[in-house]
Order: sequence, then C-alpha cells, then structure tokens
Amino acid sequence: MESILSISKALGEKNRLRVFLALMDTEELCVCDVGDFLGLAPATVSRHMSILHQAGLIESEKRGRWVYYRMGTAVDPRLLGWIRSSVGNDGFPAQDREKIREIVRLHRESCLCDSGGRKTTV
Repeated sequence: MESILSISKALGEKNRLRVFLALMDTEELCVCDVGDFLGLAPATVSRHMSILHQAGLIESEKRGRWVYYRMGTAVDPRLLGWIRSSVGNDGFPAQDREKIREIVRLHRESCLCDSGGRKTTV
C-alpha cells in the first residue's frame, strides 16, 4: 500500500508529472536539462527528482558535479502504459515533448554538460 501512495504523491504534482513524462521519451536528462525544461532552480529540481526517486520511478547517477536521471528499471510497464494513455497527446504533453527534445539537443550540441560532468560555457 505504501508503494501506491508514494507513486501517487510523486506524480500528483504537475512539474514532477511533466518531468516523468519527459523521461518516458528521453534516455536520460541532466539536472540542467530538467531545470531549463521546468524553469526551476537546481535545488528545486533536486527536491522534485528526489521525490520521484524515493517512489522508485526514476534512477539517478552522479557524474562529477551533475546528476543525470533516467526512467527506473523497476517501473511496471503497465503503469507507464496507463500514464501515457491517461495523459494522451494533447495539451502540455505534446508541447513539453518538443520542448525537452530541443533543450537536450541544444545542450548536447553546445557541450553544455560535457562527458566529465562539468558544466561548460557556450
């Protein structure tokens, strides 16, 4: 019962749901990707991501100064299917999908977060 309550709490906040949906379509996101995507400070992003992590929905990996997030390997595919069908492709998910792709593309092209995990200037 605690698991479903934790998952419900984690996905019951709009920004956490938005980033979770983004992770469903993206291999991994750096904390700076998430911050730019949501328009939030790194500390706020970390708090949101911590709640998703505690619920078992995402995994994280620290590389140098930066933390990278990806979909949790233990997340039940039926849950992902239910979330995807419940949200649909209208409204903010479609806009968010395009926005996160653009942010990731720009960050990777400009080497904003290099392979050593250091944020570099453009």
